[in-house]
Amino acid sequence: MMALQAATSMFCFSGPTLRSNSLTSSRRSISIKASSSKLSNSRSNLLKGRALSSSDGSTQESPDVVCFGEMLIDFVPTTSGLSLADAPAFKKAPGGAPANVAVGIARLGGSSAFIGKVGEDEFGYMLASILKDNNVNNEGMRFDPGARTALAFVTLTSEGEREFMFYRNPSADMLLEESELDLDLIKKAKIFHYGSISLITEPCKSAHIAAAKAAKEAGVLLSYDPNLRLPLWPSPDNARDEILSIWDTADIIKVIFIGYIWICYLSLYIWI
Repeated sequence: MMALQAATSMFCFSGPTLRSNSLTSSRRSISIKASSSKLSNSRSNLLKGRALSSSDGSTQESPDVVCFGEMLIDFVPTTSGLSLADAPAFKKAPGGAPANVAVGIARLGGSSAFIGKVGEDEFGYMLASILKDNNVNNEGMRFDPGARTALAFVTLTSEGEREFMFYRNPSADMLLEESELDLDLIKKAKIFHYGSISLITEPCKSAHIAAAKAAKEAGVLLSYDPNLRLPLWPSPDNARDEILSIWDTADIIKVIFIGYIWICYLSLYIWI
């Protein structure tokens, strides 16, 4: 097993500004080269909960890295160093650790894909478009008509501590099912990257385990970012148990010092 000890990194990528017709225009631009029949098929796929395919109908090469998990909207205070309660206003930004990795890889010249679920809503469409704009394959994305895209309010306090407030009740990313996985995309990758947030609740937990199993059996390297977000878990003990439950199957683990110490402290887990 290889361990990567690194500080938390976040690829910040900005999406289109919200205006009354901006997202409609963005969705149309994805299929601007398509014929009317292809455009109709793309919209039909969206209604079926599937992501938009390549706009020109061409066959894309299999991406080297497939990232699995959550993609959401972060709301960040316009004034830094304040608590969420004291922030005067917020600006939106796309977020979600696995999606950040996919965009970062593409921006560095690599090939990547993202698999996950968002709401069949304006934020979900926006996130799918942003992935496309950043050359990330989004054909493994799914849209849920009954749940919203996840939201998170994030700030860095004057003490340097990050503060989170999540809106997932449940959000669409929690509802990804095993039957919705694009297993061909996963099996053809060189690296399958994922976090731990997708282990918190069903049915996404089962989808996560099935995806990792398919990747492992296909000889794909497994890359794991535990990405501890304690407020999302039912309890610290549950977080520890689930995070460690898939620890030994990973080939690469991104270790954040504080999160690693926390896991070791709660479990008396010694890793050499």
